[in-house]
Amino acid sequence: MNDRSDTPAKKPAPTRTRAEIIAVSHRLFLLQGFHGTTMRQIAKHAGVALGSLYNHFVDKDDLFSAVFEAFNPYPTLLLALDNSRADTPAELVRTAAKRMVNVLSARPDLVKLVFIDAVEFQGEHLRKAYPSVAPGMQAFIQRVRREPGTVQPFSDDALLRAFFGLFYTFNMNEMLLGAPADAESQAAVLQELIEIYLNGIIA
Repeated sequence: MNDRSDTPAKKPAPTRTRAEIIAVSHRLFLLQGFHGTTMRQIAKHAGVALGSLYNHFVDKDDLFSAVFEAFNPYPTLLLALDNSRADTPAELVRTAAKRMVNVLSARPDLVKLVFIDAVEFQGEHLRKAYPSVAPGMQAFIQRVRREPGTVQPFSDDALLRAFFGLFYTFNMNEMLLGAPADAESQAAVLQELIEIYLNGIIA
């Protein structure tokens, strides 16, 4: 008796195959870097022929664009800001900063992906992704400004850049400079950065 079924084997759905390739590429890019990862390696780890890989993506740059779109950190960060609640602008900043740092601590892949984009593509994909979340980011700053006279008359852009400059790079700085000795020291450094954002550094 023939053990082979007469029913043709189902081919994987193209959308599933593309998603699997993106997931594998994401893992390899984070592990080996963009230039350290080849299309041949990606095809091998994804279990597809090299030719099939090029049926989905023009080249490795095109594939990285798809990876960044799938794992773009902005929606995750925006959710952290949206979920931050407090009674005063200062407490809102404290809550949002801690939430963002905690999210990024739990998802180091987000920091690494941005680092790859910044180094290898001069932030090209970040710039393309930002307009989709810009209204939400501006809404957060308007919540910080909600009580007239409580925030100095800096532009929304400056307030937002300073916020992300301090708290997004908190995790990146730990990658580059080393983390504080223990969790208590780490929390103390974060608290000091929050006070710098709120009050400046001049006594």
